[in-house]
Amino acid sequence: MDSIVEKARELLEDKPLCDRCLGRMFARLGMGLSNEERGRALKTLILMDIHRRLREGDRNALEELARLAPRLGEPAWILLEELRGASPRRVEECWICSGRLNEIIEEASVKAARLASSYDAESFLIGCRISRETAEREEELKLKHSLIYAESIRSEIKREVGKRVSEITGLEPCFEEPDLTLIVDFEAGDVEPIVSPLLIKGLYWKTGRRVSQSLWITRRGERRYNFSVEEAFHPLLKLYQASRIVLHAAGREDADARMLGTGRPLIVELKEPQRRRVSLKEAEEEVNKSNPVVKVRLIGKARRRDVRLYKSEKLRLRKTYRALILVDRPLSSRDASILEERLSRAEIVQRTPLRVLHRRADTTRRRIVYGVAVRRLSAHLLEALIEAEGGLYVKELVSGDEGRTKPSFSEILGSQARCIELDVVSVKS
Repeated sequence: MDSIVEKARELLEDKPLCDRCLGRMFARLGMGLSNEERGRALKTLILMDIHRRLREGDRNALEELARLAPRLGEPAWILLEELRGASPRRVEECWICSGRLNEIIEEASVKAARLASSYDAESFLIGCRISRETAEREEELKLKHSLIYAESIRSEIKREVGKRVSEITGLEPCFEEPDLTLIVDFEAGDVEPIVSPLLIKGLYWKTGRRVSQSLWITRRGERRYNFSVEEAFHPLLKLYQASRIVLHAAGREDADARMLGTGRPLIVELKEPQRRRVSLKEAEEEVNKSNPVVKVRLIGKARRRDVRLYKSEKLRLRKTYRALILVDRPLSSRDASILEERLSRAEIVQRTPLRVLHRRADTTRRRIVYGVAVRRLSAHLLEALIEAEGGLYVKELVSGDEGRTKPSFSEILGSQARCIELDVVSVKS
């Protein structure tokens, strides 16, 4: 204990420190104590030791008391006044926080609690911004006095404000993906809210054609299609009082393809929502009643890692398509069987299709076709169910794309084949 008190005395001889900043230099010692309590206890022990030495006749003790009294606080003033008849009756400004730390913690806690309530948050996290000068002063003191049990002023502010916000609001802090991050600016004495997006998992079905997945604006500033899946979700902007909406879908179908069957998995990202506690049923109903061609089912909250998974190449979903195919030459009853034999379990090698080459890199990809079922509808018309690995360009599997996709329906049939209608009927992992 003597070594801790001596270290505290050494610190106060060097720089004036408030109770919190002194206690923080020993923050990892003593369970269940605040830094303020640690600092106050250490100052009390230092004063008691000086008083002991005074009573035992130590002539240097009175000089030390006079020197440290402005840094030890009111009990030291009272003792000095009793011994000398006068005392400084003042506190030297804390070298690290300028005596503002207690005030900042109290005021920031009230502001942060108010913000947490106004943003309808269910979880929060406290961050802290301090100036380089403050951080450097604190670090200089730690290094100079070899303070191995200290913590930073930033850590203390985050912990103390976090505790008070929990007490006021009843919310628990969340360290992974909080609804709201509240940044305490130590120098400015303010609190800045950073609202996390709200992520919702769901499925969508698209029963109409010429509906793009996202709003498509051409280089001329014109709409390419009259409606998009993204716009179907726009009623959620008002419901959640959000600033913007972003869709993260597990793949995408062409604008002229329908999305049927099992629906396509997606994550709806709502930016800066002021409301978060909206029932999924209410949100789902708002979307579904707003348009006739896009229907959704909302499942539950998602996490950021789910978005990364949806966008990852590792998420190779199996997809089943229904394709209506027009072939230039008359078809025999044997053609359907040949297509099924040649394409089932086949590896398809595709270069980036010509139709998207203007916006995507010219690369080669390999995808598996798991199975094909073909039915001849008329002399020039086929219907095919194609189950394939995600990322396969189905229209090019049919046409061959001028030899950029091999094998293809066109190559196997020895005649040009074109996909004139395409539906996605199943998306599964």
